[in-house]
Amino acid sequence: TDSLSMHEGLSVTVQNYGFAMIFYLLFTWLGAPGIYVAMLILNFVVCFLIYKICMLISERNINLSLLIMIVTDLVLALAFVVTRAQMVSFVIFLALIYVLELYVKTNKAKYLWLAPLFSVLQINLHASLWWMLIFVVVAYIVDSIRNSKIHLHGYRFKPLLAALVGMMFAGLANPYGFNMILFILRSYGDMRFHNMVIELHSFSPFRSIFEAVIYLSIVGVMFLYIFGKKENVRIRYLLMFFGFLALGLNTIKGLSQFILVMFFPLALLYKHVKIERFVDAKIGRDALVFWGGVVSLAIFAAVCPLVVSGVSGDPGDAIVRAVDAIDNDVKKDGGEKRVYTSYVGYGDGGYVEYRGYKSYMDPRGEVFLKKNNGKEDILYEYDDFINGKVSIDYFLEKYNFDYIIPRDENDPFYNLDHDDYEIIFNNEEECIKVYKRVRS
Repeated sequence: TDSLSMHEGLSVTVQNYGFAMIFYLLFTWLGAPGIYVAMLILNFVVCFLIYKICMLISERNINLSLLIMIVTDLVLALAFVVTRAQMVSFVIFLALIYVLELYVKTNKAKYLWLAPLFSVLQINLHASLWWMLIFVVVAYIVDSIRNSKIHLHGYRFKPLLAALVGMMFAGLANPYGFNMILFILRSYGDMRFHNMVIELHSFSPFRSIFEAVIYLSIVGVMFLYIFGKKENVRIRYLLMFFGFLALGLNTIKGLSQFILVMFFPLALLYKHVKIERFVDAKIGRDALVFWGGVVSLAIFAAVCPLVVSGVSGDPGDAIVRAVDAIDNDVKKDGGEKRVYTSYVGYGDGGYVEYRGYKSYMDPRGEVFLKKNNGKEDILYEYDDFINGKVSIDYFLEKYNFDYIIPRDENDPFYNLDHDDYEIIFNNEEECIKVYKRVRS
């Protein structure tokens, strides 16, 4: 049952509890810099796995593998290399593909014993992306059928099917059973939920630089696919390319898996291309690579610690000062012996809860859908309220908030004029206020 928000009796499935626990311990021991260092380490592992996959596919074309690794990580870093559970998911996702490629390359089923382990890790660290692992294995199973006319590769089918069955059963090894597997299917089919959460919006190449880069990358890769050697086309790569592309076009969040699989098939199509031949021998290729690497490592070694050490553990001065004002008010009234409730918008509710107050709403949007919590569509109510379909008087009468923290001048509460509330904090420059209830 949810214990963070002010609502009572909401059933909850904490789909990233394992990741949250690990990163909370990191934050407790090392602060915000510890979390950023962990993110950098995970990103290095992502790069390493992309490189290893490309080396397998390209039959050890080192320079091509490095180039694909660099391009993939640069595109991924535009939006998805962040301090969130998806970084762990990227590592597990790529590790599974590497294991599957090892199986295809060597025909040794022993590598597939790792697949159920990946399933257990994924379901307990970041369950919302567990299905991505299943989709990948299905693509490899389809390609195990031998048919040269349609470029089906052909390799042993039964070990892959056994691995898939093992992964399905392993996915049940979590505190919530089937709920952990199915909750994502209930959450992400809800259009009002999609409209409220930015990362669930559909893809548009003209909306941001990131999406424009993705669009150009898609066009570029498809162009390279067309002119690559046709005998090196593999159906499993096409299935993953177009499958994850369809997911990414539907939701921005889904683009991350697409980016991870978009480039590495080029390692097979162009495995005989020698990148070094495009470098003029007169400039001294070996010396250029060596000294370029030395300078890059030196810059990284000097700059990275400075950047990480300067990372702040606060979400932003405005919301911090607003909650500080509530703390001071509670202490002035001799508080801390009762539970205080607050209205705060979708984006800031998590920080308010972290500071010890019960919030009406927070960024765990799926928790506030009736199909998940079994009680009430609170997210719908919040959406109706901020769009003027629910009156302020009705809202206050229903919830009787101790504190109200509007963070946007378009929030219905921003210019609150009510006899039961007085303002105790006002930062008009950053559009944030705090109202305190003065009457029961």
